[in-house]
Amino acid sequence: MIVLHFCQWLEKVPLALRIRESTWMFFAIEGSHVLALPLSIGTIVLFDLRLLDCAFRTTAPDQLMRKVIPWSFAGFAVMVGTGVLLFASQAVEAFENPFFRVKMSLLLLLGLNAASFQYLYRRKIPEWTRIGHIPASGRVIAFISLIGWFAVIVCGRTMAYRF
Repeated sequence: MIVLHFCQWLEKVPLALRIRESTWMFFAIEGSHVLALPLSIGTIVLFDLRLLDCAFRTTAPDQLMRKVIPWSFAGFAVMVGTGVLLFASQAVEAFENPFFRVKMSLLLLLGLNAASFQYLYRRKIPEWTRIGHIPASGRVIAFISLIGWFAVIVCGRTMAYRF
């Protein structure tokens, strides 16, 4: 109940009202949200595919990570900012949408997955490059990431449809 009351309050914030009532603001924000996908999730997918040895085999994992992480953070920042604005403009409807709830749960799990990778393996990546082998545990985390991000995208797109 507390979350629903918060959502009702959030929709009445002047910026949320302006976004919802504007002819173009919601669509511009939504377009920015979608266009940030290749920067955030796309770069993560590239790195996951490298860890799974499915792509970029000639690029060392630590080199690829250094190249994609800044882009991933930039895209993720845009997605979070635009996502918050989109949510604020339709908070009650979003909160009541089961796909939104699944998407948020998946984002939490993916954050934990990424944090575990950073904590457990980030310093070991240069070693993986030297020995030319990614351990099974690194591959499992990459596989979970791929499946999870695919599910987040599906939930995000499905939120637009009323079931």
